Amino acid sequence: MTSEPMKLLSATVLEELSGTVEQNAERYKSGSFTDLAVQSGWAIESRLAEWDPSIVSSLDASGTPEAEVKNSLLVFGNMKGMTPALAREERLWARLCHVECLEYARERWLKSEQNVVPAVRLHFFASGMRGCRDQNAIGRLWWNGHLASLASPENIEQGLQRLLARANIRLQIMDRADTAFRQPIVSGIFRLLGTESWFNSYDAAIADFMYEVNKRSGGIIFEAFDEPTVDLHLADCLKFAKARVAT
Repeated sequence: MTSEPMKLLSATVLEELSGTVEQNAERYKSGSFTDLAVQSGWAIESRLAEWDPSIVSSLDASGTPEAEVKNSLLVFGNMKGMTPALAREERLWARLCHVECLEYARERWLKSEQNVVPAVRLHFFASGMRGCRDQNAIGRLWWNGHLASLASPENIEQGLQRLLARANIRLQIMDRADTAFRQPIVSGIFRLLGTESWFNSYDAAIADFMYEVNKRSGGIIFEAFDEPTVDLHLADCLKFAKARVAT
């Protein structure tokens, strides 16, 4: 594998692309940005992160849970030196979606769309934290892997399988960032996801559980607890969630 620095767009190029989505609709549907990518501002090299662009050919655009796990492993595992701070950078994810990963992003997010413009704005750009983390075609894959690595560092693939088993599981955990990115508690949540069948009983089960976790976990220093203590706390949250649903 040959690594090279990851590249970012300049702020000016990003602004120009964002303002010309409609004019570039055919490029997004079936063309490319190759002629533009040779211009100034399209390839600002990162001093932190590098990757091997050849992995792009292995990305699976089918959208199945299995494909999302595979893609997340590929992206997270291949981007060396990436940090959460850099992963909040729209210029990085927009560059990937307009150049190296254009074909994947198109197949994954545009093929079923009659009007590609809204989908392009959602999945080819990455405005704000949610845009980087949840909506960008490539950024969301890295963030999947990052969360799974916090929750299940010894087995990231298993963590991804639990995170992506249902769309609502990812949504609920990611949306509660104060919980999701605290390693002891998110590890405990992932352990519980692997043993508690109740989470598969209805789609909103994870939402009801995370409501109780959020309600009952404020001010607790989980970093000072051992795993059994964290698991006991989460078991109590689960008990309250089940009781509330039953009433």
